Amino acid sequence: MCFSVAWIVQMLVVLVVLCAVIAILRIWVLPMLSSVDSRIPATINILIWAVVCVFVIYLVADLLFCAIGGGPLFPRVR
Repeated sequence: MCFSVAWIVQMLVVLVVLCAVIAILRIWVLPMLSSVDSRIPATINILIWAVVCVFVIYLVADLLFCAIGGGPLFPRVR
């Protein structure tokens, strides 16, 4: 198995999504003793941070590929 940078990027994205799903399940499956209304903003907060983390992972990987001359991770439209 070849461990390339693209493989590491995909593994990081999968880990971020998996952590977000586990955090959401912990909020909704294990009920808190506090009010139920706090679950919805917490879920939205987790989703926003997961999207931001995935974006940052792709951005850093794209900048890394451009810096080392390996070509961009995202295809460019010409």
